[in-house]
Amino acid sequence: MTISAEDRLKGQEKLLNRISGIIILLNVILIGIESSIRGNLTADWVFTVLDIVFVGYFTVEIGFRIFKLRPAVSELKQAVKQLINHYKSQEILDEVDREKSVEVIEKWVWLLFDTLLVLGSWIAFAKHFVTHPELIMLLRILRILRIFRIFSISDYIKNIEKKIAAVIPTISIFLLLIFLLVYTYAILGMNLYNFHRFENLDFSNLYEAMLNLFMLMTNGWSGILNELRAYDAINPLITDFYVISFFIFSVMITLNVFIAVMTSGIQDRINEEKEQKIKQNSTTSVSPEEAITLEEKIDRMNEQLKTLTEQINQSKNR
Repeated sequence: MTISAEDRLKGQEKLLNRISGIIILLNVILIGIESSIRGNLTADWVFTVLDIVFVGYFTVEIGFRIFKLRPAVSELKQAVKQLINHYKSQEILDEVDREKSVEVIEKWVWLLFDTLLVLGSWIAFAKHFVTHPELIMLLRILRILRIFRIFSISDYIKNIEKKIAAVIPTISIFLLLIFLLVYTYAILGMNLYNFHRFENLDFSNLYEAMLNLFMLMTNGWSGILNELRAYDAINPLITDFYVISFFIFSVMITLNVFIAVMTSGIQDRINEEKEQKIKQNSTTSVSPEEAITLEEKIDRMNEQLKTLTEQINQSKNR
C-alpha cells in the first residue's frame, strides 16, 4: 500500500511532536535543577553545555518545520482572510473549514513563538561577554516559557485548551463582575470609615482599599471584622452588614456561580463537538444499500421470499 506525500509529512510531524515534547520536559526539568544549584562552577559549565545542546535541537527542529514541513505563507494569508470574512458574515464557513483555518494560524503562531525563544536563548549565551548582562539574563529566564509549547504538541491538551478558550467570554464577564463588586465596596468602605487606615485594612485611598478587599476575598475575615467593629464612629451592626454582605456576594455567590457557568460552558462545548461528529458521520458517503428506504427493503425481501418459495415448491414437485 502506497503512502501519499501528505500522509508521510503528517506522520513525520507527529513523530517530531512526540520527540519535541520529551525534549521540552527534559529542558524544563534541567532549568529547575539549574535554578536550585547555584554557585558551583562545574555545575554551571555542565548546565551551559546541556543548554547549548537543547537550543541546538530546537534550532534544528525549527529548520525542519520550515524547510521540510513547509508551512506556506499563502495558506496563512488565506486562513486569516477566511476567518475575517467569516466573522464579518461575508463568507460563512462550516465548522470543519473554520477549524482548519484556525489550525493553520496556530501552527504559525507557535512557530513564531518558538523562533523568538530560540533567538533569545542564543543571545543569552553572550552573557559572559557583556559588562551588564541583566537584560540578557532576562532572555535566559524566558526559556521556561517553552513549556507552553506542550499545548501545540499534544492533541489531548489541545482539546482541553479549546474547551477552556470557549469559556473565556464567561471568565471575562466574571472578572468584570468581581471588579465592579470590589470597586463598589471600596468606595463604600472609604466613605463609611472616613478614609481611615486600620492595621489589616486600608481605606486611605481607592487602590489600597480595592487591594485589601481582594485579599479579604481569599483570606479569613473574622479578624478584620473585629477590627472594624472596634471603630467607634460606625455602628457595629453596619460593620457586620458591610463585611458579611461583601463576603457573601464575593465568595459564596459569585465564585459558585462562576464555577457553575464554567462547568456548563465546557459541557456545552462537549455537546457541540458530539453533534458535529454526528453530522460529519451522517454527511459522509452513503452506500447505495444505505440509501434505500425501508419500504424498498421490505419489497426486496418479499421478492426474495417469493423466489425462495417457488424454488422450494419446484424442488418438492421433482
